[in-house]
Amino acid sequence: MSDDQFEDDLLEERIKTRTWDPVLLRRMLLYARRYWPMVLAGTLLVMVSSFLAVMPPLFVGALVDIVFNTGQSWPGDIVAGAVSLFTPWSALEIRQLEAADKLAIFGALFLSLRVGTFFIDWGNGYLLNNLGQKILYDIRMELFSHMHSLSLNFFHRNPVGRLVNRTTNDVGSLEKMFSVALVTVLKDLFMLTGIVIMLFVLDVTLAAIVLSVIPFMVVAALIFRKYSRVAYRKWYAAQSRLNAFMAESMSGVRVVQLFHKEKRNDEAYDQIGSDFRRHFLVQRKAWAYFRPAATTLSACGIGLVLWFCGSAVFRGQGLSTAAELTAVGAISVGVLVSYLQYAELFFNPIRDLTEKIDVIVGAMTSGERIFTILDEKREIVDREGAQAPGRFSGSLTFDDVHFSYKPQEPVLRGVSFEVKPGQSVAIVGHTGAGKTTIINLICRFYDVNGGRVLVDGRDVRDYTLQGLRRNIAVVHQDVFLFAGTIFDNIRLGEESITLEQVKAACEYVGAHRFIEKLPGGYDARVEEGGKTFSAGERQLLSFARALVFNPSILILDEATSSIDTHTEEMIQAAMVKLTRGRTSVIIAHRLSTIQRADKILVMHKGKLAEQGNHQQLLALRGIYHRLYQLQYSALADTPKDQPAGDGEIPRPEGTSAGAMRAFAAVTRGKAADAAQQVEADRRGSKRSAPVRPG
Repeated sequence: MSDDQFEDDLLEERIKTRTWDPVLLRRMLLYARRYWPMVLAGTLLVMVSSFLAVMPPLFVGALVDIVFNTGQSWPGDIVAGAVSLFTPWSALEIRQLEAADKLAIFGALFLSLRVGTFFIDWGNGYLLNNLGQKILYDIRMELFSHMHSLSLNFFHRNPVGRLVNRTTNDVGSLEKMFSVALVTVLKDLFMLTGIVIMLFVLDVTLAAIVLSVIPFMVVAALIFRKYSRVAYRKWYAAQSRLNAFMAESMSGVRVVQLFHKEKRNDEAYDQIGSDFRRHFLVQRKAWAYFRPAATTLSACGIGLVLWFCGSAVFRGQGLSTAAELTAVGAISVGVLVSYLQYAELFFNPIRDLTEKIDVIVGAMTSGERIFTILDEKREIVDREGAQAPGRFSGSLTFDDVHFSYKPQEPVLRGVSFEVKPGQSVAIVGHTGAGKTTIINLICRFYDVNGGRVLVDGRDVRDYTLQGLRRNIAVVHQDVFLFAGTIFDNIRLGEESITLEQVKAACEYVGAHRFIEKLPGGYDARVEEGGKTFSAGERQLLSFARALVFNPSILILDEATSSIDTHTEEMIQAAMVKLTRGRTSVIIAHRLSTIQRADKILVMHKGKLAEQGNHQQLLALRGIYHRLYQLQYSALADTPKDQPAGDGEIPRPEGTSAGAMRAFAAVTRGKAADAAQQVEADRRGSKRSAPVRPG
């Protein structure tokens, strides 16, 4: 697959903005609106700082003409008049002072100018950097909050590493713009304005000569901007792929090492890293052409100024007054010095601006990637008029529900069932039958394509999302624990939940015993993902987490799959208490965990194939009956020539019961159980099973 084809599938490659997008830049700058007093103060300080920064060349030119009597000139007249405002001497008297006195006066003024510039620049830099950090904080929080509000479908489409890249690297690029480039650009623009004014005040012809190279620099900047933006986009896309692959590899490092795929992963990472390096070098190559071009053009401008100014100085030899110099088109030595310094000073901010183009282009590329996420619409939102419910009684109804994750690929087809308040309902079926989808629709992680999902007789879309999910607790097969303490992981930041309530919940599910043995007890540290706990311990903590929130509806999604037999028995005893007075929905492959359920729903290919209690479904001798046989070895006595009923799983001729049990374990994703079963069959042992129904 080519880079272009691959990039079209990525989130960040759906960006189709122009090379220079003023709308995008304006959108980024709009974040500064709420801090307009800081923006105003910073702008005023930048203006003062820029004014002070353009004064030194004028002072130096005046120093040459006045102190060394090289002739009367505009710089000398302007500075002498300004100095007379702060001294007891007039402009004429200042010119007549001794050279040492003139040097002392000009030295003191120059030092004062520099000290003032230092303090103003320090205050301005602190203010604008503080402003930049506030803006970045707002962008980062908006991005983080918005991603939390997006539907699960969004996270299924986009790897975690790529999304992390948005909140780190891309926001970091914006930081360079707001904290560095913005300050520099503002000051450079004001300085350029001041310098251009001074150039025209001193000599219009020479000012035109200096400005003659600007069109060439603009053309060079436009060419650079065009190629740099494309290169930045490809570079950042490669960086996202690199981070996504790294995050995936670190998450699955156990599988990589188990199957000896380190070399293969190294080669894949090397390929992605090579793409990243290649796109980076393309971007740097564009910059490597542009910067020398800008430096060469500025040197040409200074060379032209030196040529014309030098000729003008020679024409003014022997002349002293400004009128005489002007009459022959000559200038004084002081004006020459001032002009050379202004020409150099003029190209400095231009070089700074061209360098900051690189930062701004990178920031705009990051900005469009960030706004691509911020513009992502929330698929699941509160409909108009949605109400916050109180505590549910717990009735659940699926009314002819149709649903698909992708168009033309239905997952649920006309599913209808009803669960009364306080009932426990179990959902079984083969992988892909739609069991987990039912849970997702109850929690409204997705909206149905057709039909209705009702809780307490009302469509779930008539409730606010927060109110609906506050009444539901879900215990998943794969438990995620956050970095922090056990106490924080169970109550999940809910300040109203006390330590006593957490302990009571843990005692219910039997987690209290192992927690008390940990250093610190309920304040024991938990690493990200709960790596220091066994799978069974993590599952017990998730049970306690669900219990402590006292939900009206409890959902268990393969919740006991990672727990040993002894722990399972303990949890089953606790579940009797837990499910009393609340509706519970259980997804399980272990049929032993659902035999007490009030109702069992059997899903098959997106449809509700069977429903009833345990004994009723066994009597039907359908899909549930066959699943039961697979798990409890009843197939050993089943005649080989018995035809498979509707929905049954046929047993191949000559297949042993032990092999069928191993196959059933594998199809449930229990490879370890399958291996144990094969070993048990080899030793001649036999798994105990309930009495086969007649």
